[in-house]
Amino acid sequence: MSENKEFYVTIQGKKVAVTEEVYRAYVRPIRTEQRRERRAWKCQVLGEKGNLVRCKEKCSECEYANDGNKATGNILSLDKLLEKGVEIADKHLTPEEMYIEKESRTSLQEQVHKAISQLTPRQQEIVRLVYFEGKTQEEVALLYGVDGSAIRRAMQRIYASLKRFLEKN
Repeated sequence: MSENKEFYVTIQGKKVAVTEEVYRAYVRPIRTEQRRERRAWKCQVLGEKGNLVRCKEKCSECEYANDGNKATGNILSLDKLLEKGVEIADKHLTPEEMYIEKESRTSLQEQVHKAISQLTPRQQEIVRLVYFEGKTQEEVALLYGVDGSAIRRAMQRIYASLKRFLEKN
């Protein structure tokens, strides 16, 4: 393909002739880093599901960039969020509302703990490891000496049991 093409790599300010294979091996990580930097430079915008996604528009055509702002990757305009329908509310609760909120949260926690106590001992242990000790499902799988998919299936059964119990009460 590139039989007549010459490839050079600059090393300590000097051009050195190299083969195409060496050139590509040398340039590949540099190009990868450049692409990563370009992706990081893109704005993050609110996606359809309400999550942040990378902007796919050209920065030269972007309203935000054209308003004199720079797309530094993570800066969002509060005005743009409001335009997109994200509600930004300052929730200062009165002492009475705080008490009610605390009581309802405590009641819900009690119901969840009661539901967990209805699980089998092994299921309770898995819940304790994952939610109270912060272990990943893969770490729990290693502890039990099983495949990660077995723990994922167990978690699905746990969720179903908890949901049934909480719906009854």
